[in-house]
Amino acid sequence: MSNIAFSGLATGLDTGSIVSQLVELRRAPMYRIQARKQGYQTQISALTIMKTKLTAMQNAMNELDSASEFSSLTASTSDENFMTVSAGSDAAAGSYQIKIRELAKSQKSISQGYDDLNASMGTGIVSFNINGETTDLNLTGYTSLEGLKNQINNDVDGITATIINDGSESGNYRLVLSSEEEGSDNSFTMDVSGLSGGSTPLVTTPQPASDATIEIDGTTVTMGSNSSDEVISGLTINLAQITEFDEDDPSADQVITVNVAVDGDGIAEKVKSFVDTYNDLYAYIEAEGAQDGDLYGNPTLRSVASRIENISSSSLDGGLGSITSFYQVGISRGDGRSLDWDEDKFTEALEDDFNGVRDLFVQREGNLGKAYLFDQAIENMTDSIDGLFKISTDALNTKIDYADQSIDRYERSIASYQLTMERKFTAMEMMVSQLQSQGSALYSSN
Repeated sequence: MSNIAFSGLATGLDTGSIVSQLVELRRAPMYRIQARKQGYQTQISALTIMKTKLTAMQNAMNELDSASEFSSLTASTSDENFMTVSAGSDAAAGSYQIKIRELAKSQKSISQGYDDLNASMGTGIVSFNINGETTDLNLTGYTSLEGLKNQINNDVDGITATIINDGSESGNYRLVLSSEEEGSDNSFTMDVSGLSGGSTPLVTTPQPASDATIEIDGTTVTMGSNSSDEVISGLTINLAQITEFDEDDPSADQVITVNVAVDGDGIAEKVKSFVDTYNDLYAYIEAEGAQDGDLYGNPTLRSVASRIENISSSSLDGGLGSITSFYQVGISRGDGRSLDWDEDKFTEALEDDFNGVRDLFVQREGNLGKAYLFDQAIENMTDSIDGLFKISTDALNTKIDYADQSIDRYERSIASYQLTMERKFTAMEMMVSQLQSQGSALYSSN
């Protein structure tokens, strides 16, 4: 049933406006609930950002949580024109004297000359065997020299085919086959006994596949390629050219020195990365925890700030070395809750007592280390089942659900109230109209 509103036709009042204002007054509590709901949602977003910053700090510290990760090593050679090296996490500090006798080579095989790129190769099977694996090409119809090259490149793994023009007046086109990788394990054979008709390609091998040979501190070592990470533990070696040697006087041989040493700059960079992420976290905590911040008074923010700061400022209990606090290695309290970074002091501490600095961070032999303590605290707080952030977010989502339920109830109540007010004001207008009509009738009868 539709409602008929006279909107002040009888009374002269703007009853529609009056009803709207009364309804709006009724909405005031609902608006407060919506504002609280928005605050809960804002807190969840702010907590997510804080959790991301906390995880970034954890990741930075995890670069320092084991002896191999903390002990960054750098490798160098006395002449990079002959070889380069790089150190991995398994490398050990030391020095090596290396002579490069032979470089590994890939196989090069070349066919007889052809007058025309379209010369027929015949039909049938041509087989390639590389490192014990055989690939057969079935030549059907008409296969030219260039067509054979294309089929090899498309279908034979480990071999690359090209055609060269040697400039001869005749027979100037030759098929050249190369193993894609150097080393004797990558040698190959080509069997054309299954071809018939045409001009069967017959190859010779001016450069067979061969391994590299080097001497390391007087010990001869064979390498299957010019790059290897298996010769010296933790080092990747890349050979570039042969060193000079004297067959009559080995003492006159050219020697390349490889040095593997602690990378103090690399370690300092990792520690500084931790300090930067720590300061980024606390800058966010101070901004959002301020009176005008989105997390003002939030218990999760206070708990995170307290737990992380406590690990940072406290001395390591039961450590293996004499260095037990950040202050001893150039990490001190700055403005507010931030940390100041003194790289010179850190480098000096590292040079004076490498093991002590390492054990300040690293967990080993019962020594917990700052990296371990930070990692465990953050893991507990960010646990997806019962972590601090999970509990806090769930509580806020519960409040949001309650707010939504309250808003729905208010919406229904307000809709009912608006309908009641409209009916009452309509009834009033109708009554006033009837009274006016009766008054006019009485006046006319007189």
